[in-house]
Amino acid sequence: MSWVCYPHRAMGVSRLLRWLLAGVGLLVGCGFAVWMVLWVSLRSSAARVPDVTGMDTARASALVQGSGLVARIQEGVFDPQIPAGRVSSQRPPAGLEAKRGGTVLLYPSLGKAVQKLGDLTGLPESLAEAELESEHLTIERRCEVDGQADAAVVLAQMPAPGTLVAPQSGVTLLVNRAPREKRYVMPEFVGAAEPDATRVIRALGFQLATVQPVAYPGIAAGTVLRQDPPAGGPVAEAAVIGLWVSR
Repeated sequence: MSWVCYPHRAMGVSRLLRWLLAGVGLLVGCGFAVWMVLWVSLRSSAARVPDVTGMDTARASALVQGSGLVARIQEGVFDPQIPAGRVSSQRPPAGLEAKRGGTVLLYPSLGKAVQKLGDLTGLPESLAEAELESEHLTIERRCEVDGQADAAVVLAQMPAPGTLVAPQSGVTLLVNRAPREKRYVMPEFVGAAEPDATRVIRALGFQLATVQPVAYPGIAAGTVLRQDPPAGGPVAEAAVIGLWVSR
C-alpha cells in the first residue's frame, strides 16, 4: 500500500473572519426580521386617536369608531367656548396611538355654566346688589318708582327668581325709592274737647295747625266745632289737621 502525503496547511485568518462576519450578519438579519414582524404586528393593532373636539357627539362617536376605537360619552362639562351638545374635550388627546379597540372618552359641552337666580324682591337695593355680586351677576338696568311699598326695596326683577342664568348675566331691578305714605281714616273730633282732640292728633302722628277760635253762643268754650279734613275720609301720615274751637 502506498501513502500519499500532503503538507499540513493551517486555516487562514481571512477565512475565519469571513465565517465570523457571516454569522454576525445572519444574527443581525434574523433580529431585524423579528423586529419588523413585531413592528408590523404592533402597527396593525394600533390606531391613531382622531381629533373630535367641537363635533356633535353623534359624529364624533362615528369618527372614533371608524378609526378602530370605542367612543364612550362621559358626563357633560360647562364650556363657554364650545356650544352645548358638542365635544368639549377628549381623552386620550388627538394624535396619540392607542390600542385598536381601546376606549376614547368624550366629554360633551353643557355650554356656559348656569345657576338659579335668587329672589331679590323685598331686599334693600344695596343688599340686592351685594347678592348679585356674590353670584357673579350684575345690575343691567334699574327702574325706580315711588310710594309702591312701605320701604325703599326691590319690587320686581327680570329674569324672575329661579330662572337659570349664565355668569356675568345682567338683571333688571324695579326699585321703590320713596316709602309709601300710610293712610288713615280721619277720626271725628267735632264735639270733643280741644285738649282731647289735640292729644289724639299728635298720637296718630298728624300735625296740628293753628287752632282757630270761633265765637259760638251756647257751646262750651274749648269745644271743637269743625275740623279739616272731615271725619271718615282718607288722610295721609303726618297730614296737617285744622280745628275750629269755640270760645
